[in-house]
Amino acid sequence: MTLARRVAKLEEALSPTQLVLRWMTEAHTYGDVPAYVASLLAEEPPVAPIDRLAREAIQGARVANKGKRPDVVQAAIRTALRETIFRYELVLRINVVAHDLLDREGLIDAALSAQIALVACGRDRDDQASDRLAKLRDLVLYRLGELSAAQEARTLVEGRYLDGHPALFPDVAAAWVEQVQATQLIADMAGRFGELAGAPAGVPPDHASGSGRTAELAADLVEPAKAEALDKVGEGRRAFEIASDWVRAASLPPRSKSTAADP
Repeated sequence: MTLARRVAKLEEALSPTQLVLRWMTEAHTYGDVPAYVASLLAEEPPVAPIDRLAREAIQGARVANKGKRPDVVQAAIRTALRETIFRYELVLRINVVAHDLLDREGLIDAALSAQIALVACGRDRDDQASDRLAKLRDLVLYRLGELSAAQEARTLVEGRYLDGHPALFPDVAAAWVEQVQATQLIADMAGRFGELAGAPAGVPPDHASGSGRTAELAADLVEPAKAEALDKVGEGRRAFEIASDWVRAASLPPRSKSTAADP
């Protein structure tokens, strides 16, 4: 058997996770989503990643179940398609959610920084400055807790469905690190101004109490990706049920929310 045929045989045997990880590695080499999309559009004819992954998942399932009854082969194909497309949608979801959170966090940081500066040094300084600075400091600490919970949720999901491989494109991953550092700097600044104004020391968010929030954010990544994948493979009713359950869970009080289930 030639080397090319051996490689082809290995590729045919890739699991849904391995297929998506191979695609993800290829996509990440472009650095960011616009560059990756431009590379796809430059192909003639352009091939959507999901179409390629679907074909590879079908082929792999057929090879792995060669010689078995047709109904067994078809069931294996549907499972492979569902798991492959779910992981593909999950990678997209992780990147979109992280990008949106970074955009929002940048605006929040700008507003908080301005408020802290006004209270500490500007015209808004008065007898209530220490209390106001304490509230602003606690709000920044809360934002740090949200960033930490989001990162933990992403790591949890990546470990469960992507063999622990980071899903963020390199540019988003770098922006995430910068954002955490920027928010930490604002928290330190607010804490220092608060101390000078006589405010009581701030208390960082309790890491243990954040586990529930982490589970909620993990579900916000998994459940929409799961529903999207099921809809794409023709299981619209089940996709609707999952989407409905997710929306209902998102509207419940934090303590009533459950963790994400496996797809």
